[in-house]
Amino acid sequence: MNPAHYDYDILADLAEGLLEDDEAASVNAHLDTCADCRELSADLADVSRILAEAPVPSMPAELAERIDTAIAAESMHNATVVSMEQRRGRRHWRILSAAAAAVIVVGGGATVGTMALDGVSGDHGSASTPAQDNPDRASSEHGMAPNAAPAGTFTVAGSGTDYRSGTLAPQVDRLLADTQKLRAASSAPSAQLKGCVSGVTHGLTPTLVDQAKYEGAPATVIAVPGNSPGKWNIWVVTPDCSATDQHILKKLVNA
Repeated sequence: MNPAHYDYDILADLAEGLLEDDEAASVNAHLDTCADCRELSADLADVSRILAEAPVPSMPAELAERIDTAIAAESMHNATVVSMEQRRGRRHWRILSAAAAAVIVVGGGATVGTMALDGVSGDHGSASTPAQDNPDRASSEHGMAPNAAPAGTFTVAGSGTDYRSGTLAPQVDRLLADTQKLRAASSAPSAQLKGCVSGVTHGLTPTLVDQAKYEGAPATVIAVPGNSPGKWNIWVVTPDCSATDQHILKKLVNA
């Protein structure tokens, strides 16, 4: 039986041809009868169209270097088979890169940039509200340090995994391969967690954010692709991690 409504990830997967044939047919059948989901799907298409039509201005050298680094890392990963969640994480990064190239954020920001960076809300495609005229105040309200680059849209897993210091990377691989478990346990991040992730990854969109355990104690595990195929940059932080105080328990680079 179809759910009452499909979320952003499912509709985006449909648009990009990532769904299995039977699931794609089910989603298309649902769209035929659900005006709300059709509206959300149309909003996603509008975001892609607006980004494609926007003029490409020059960008700061530091931002261009960060985008080039992320694209290079992604190109190396394309040689390997990846999970659905990894593909979604990279899709969010492609949207973030496109928005950065298409929009120069001056003063209070821009609507297209806000839509691409924050994603589409769960209320049937309503775009996130643009930042207020005071960017420092807006960042503080959303749990981010002033002038921090926000990470792209991500969901939070609650897998219940008890991560161990010596097996962090293999445990991340196993969880990302279990897409059904991830989807069932996913939820939206809090403002504090968004700020924490942005601070830890320096604005990169995470492939995995899992509120679980580390060495038996509550912790959050954050992973982004490393610089080599099949490798990860992984951080383990305490539950009170924030944009200004990450409380990092463990960090692995290209593991």
